[in-house]
Amino acid sequence: MENFDPKNAGADMLKFMKSSFDATFDNVVKIQDLNEKMFKDMIGKGSEMQTDGMAMVNDFIENAKKGRDDYKKVMEDGFKKVEETLTAEK
Repeated sequence: MENFDPKNAGADMLKFMKSSFDATFDNVVKIQDLNEKMFKDMIGKGSEMQTDGMAMVNDFIENAKKGRDDYKKVMEDGFKKVEETLTAEK
């Protein structure tokens, strides 16, 4: 490896892990957004359960978005703590 510095190995590993997490998380968000659109389209086509069904779908969507936002915050806080620990060791 070119320019490998063992002192920065932890920070480099953390950067890679965070980058991988961000890419995976962005893809999960895209999939959830596509599912949201699909659910709304399906509910919109059925006239009998439109109102009740749409309310249930909207509740599900809001809970999913809150869950993913909470998860991302926890992960970012963890990355920050590890980064602070690695920086303090230098």
